[in-house]
Amino acid sequence: MKRCDYTASCGRREEIERGFSPEEARVAAQRRFGNDLFWREESGEMWGWSWLETLLQDVRFGLRVLVANPGFALVAVASLTLGIGANAAIFQLLDAVRLRTLPIPNPGELAEVRIVGGNGGMGINNGRYPQLTRPLWQELRADHEPFSGIFAWAADGANVGSGEDRHWQRALWVSGEAFSVLGVSPWRGRLLGPEDEGGCPATRAVVSFPFWQTEMGGRELTAHTTLLIEGEPVQIIGVTPPQFFGLAVGDSFDIAQPFCQPKEELRRDAFDIAVMGRLRPGWTLPRASSWLAAISPGLFQATAPTRRTERSIETYKRFRLAAYPASHGVSRLREEYDASLYLLLGLTGLVLLLACANLANLMLARASARAHEMAVRRALGASRTRLLRQLLVESGVLAAGGAALGIGLSQGLSRVLVWSLSTESNTVYLPMATDWRVLVFTTLAATLAVMVFGVAPALSASHAEPAGAMKTSGRGLAGGRRRYSLQRAMVVSQIACWWARCCLCAASTS
Repeated sequence: MKRCDYTASCGRREEIERGFSPEEARVAAQRRFGNDLFWREESGEMWGWSWLETLLQDVRFGLRVLVANPGFALVAVASLTLGIGANAAIFQLLDAVRLRTLPIPNPGELAEVRIVGGNGGMGINNGRYPQLTRPLWQELRADHEPFSGIFAWAADGANVGSGEDRHWQRALWVSGEAFSVLGVSPWRGRLLGPEDEGGCPATRAVVSFPFWQTEMGGRELTAHTTLLIEGEPVQIIGVTPPQFFGLAVGDSFDIAQPFCQPKEELRRDAFDIAVMGRLRPGWTLPRASSWLAAISPGLFQATAPTRRTERSIETYKRFRLAAYPASHGVSRLREEYDASLYLLLGLTGLVLLLACANLANLMLARASARAHEMAVRRALGASRTRLLRQLLVESGVLAAGGAALGIGLSQGLSRVLVWSLSTESNTVYLPMATDWRVLVFTTLAATLAVMVFGVAPALSASHAEPAGAMKTSGRGLAGGRRRYSLQRAMVVSQIACWWARCCLCAASTS
């Protein structure tokens, strides 16, 4: 006789083969193996997804508890929404200014070439990002061994249109290699190349995607598509992709034109351009900086200005070039508000901690009110771990609701912050998309909220003893000294958060 597996159904077949009736075989198999349903459940817990089923049960139960207490649920979710939303808005602004890389292929290869320590205000400084002179750029253009490609650019403005339709638009001037070195592909038409550089004024230009949509109606480009720029007709040959806003974080451009070559000699003391390049494979920023430092004496000797004092010329010749990371672009906002943004993030973080401390006090009060329920559940066989998990899931449901609404609130708050940084003459442009960094930050903020306002009340409630359920006095059910100690700790933490918040406010205004 072939022996079967150790299950009641298999054992029943064994007993039938031995000559027992089906009923006698069922009783004998149950006596031998025990309850078949019990072993099925044990097997399911071992090989199945029982933890997921338990988690879903806890979530459903937590939702029912919160629906039964709508006042508490609304206060908790609203507090978390404001706290998490404010933090997410500040982090979103910090992400756009500081953390996000330029929307180009392999931005880590991009480097900026500039004078170590700056030029000290020497000469004439024109434009928004004046780093080098045109003669210096021409020397680098002829010899740039560390870079597979190098280009110059400048940002300013230009008058577009005529008569009453004439408007001041943000303009970008680039050398012919700029778009190919950056790896930017055209959305329509083609982008500028070395063949477009020529005499002044320039006769070709490309426009940004927003300008093409709003000012040009998104119409297709032809050989006769022109704009009047500074009173001269300029052919529009292409449109840049929607995600490309330029090289300056906080700025954007409407029109990009190639550098023109004036008939007169370029001034050697006019700092009006920035230079960037893409590092060759195997080259690092320190190695490129060493190479630039080695050739700097010859470069500055060859491009020394002639209209300055002897002392100024000697100072100019002592300048040295170096390569700096440019994967995040350049930004005046970063220089002006970098420390303030981190300080503001810390300030809103303390506001979130205050909200969590207030919620923890509310949860402690609810824990004392639910102590009888927890004691009865303990008496029925629930473990402390099981009760603790259930209460943490309830806190997690609140935090998830606050995080979801907080992300939506952060979109509006972040745009208000960008608007507050703008002036009438200088509009700040920042793409405030919710990327993976913002989602990770919001998730961490919600997790912190659960840890702060959920753990202490859950521990307090899960320690309810079954014997306390039989007592008529509320003292035993309230958690006694433990609950009041936790509440005092929460009050102390709130005072500490308020003190730290005042210190940060004083630091931000100083």
